[in-house]
Amino acid sequence: MGRDADVDQIVAAVEAAEKQTSAEFVVALEPQSGSYRDIDVLFAAGLNFVLLLLAIFSPVTVDQQWFPLNQAILFGLAWGFSAHTPYVRRIFCSAERLEQQAIEKAQLLFHDQEVSQTRGRTGVMVLVSQLERRVVVAADSGVMRAVEADEWEAFTAKIQMAYDGKDLSATAAKSVQDLGDFLAEPLPVSEDDIDELSNVPTLH
Repeated sequence: MGRDADVDQIVAAVEAAEKQTSAEFVVALEPQSGSYRDIDVLFAAGLNFVLLLLAIFSPVTVDQQWFPLNQAILFGLAWGFSAHTPYVRRIFCSAERLEQQAIEKAQLLFHDQEVSQTRGRTGVMVLVSQLERRVVVAADSGVMRAVEADEWEAFTAKIQMAYDGKDLSATAAKSVQDLGDFLAEPLPVSEDDIDELSNVPTLH
């Protein structure tokens, strides 16, 4: 994903947004926010169970000598297929889990990228996670004090609804642009404003 990301587009959006507001934006693009290994195991085990049922109830005679090996091979192939197919994981994961994984990833990156270390506590982490199809915005206390909680919730929900799960770079750039417009009034640029955080997105 890193090679496909339009870094310049995101950097330009961050620089433009930070000319409107004292908020500091950090962007991260992730192919997925969780491991979901349990989903891969359940998918592979489910297919093995189906194969077992077919072997038991099918009128076709199954060679019992090779059956265990066939099951082992199917398990491995199914596991690998699930691990490399986001669609499978999305089918077997609840919307609540997908959302929670993205939120936890955003919170982790918020601390790892030192977003909370700005002078006015105005850091904002914008995470776009592809598998979960989520845009998560985590803001520091200075931002949350400047805006009404219900307005912030409605605005971030609008950002999420605009994401179609396709172009991560364009989504990140548009999200930052919209955040810059939204925060321009409650958090205007101060005379001594400096760029405290990196404008280059984190890519994995």
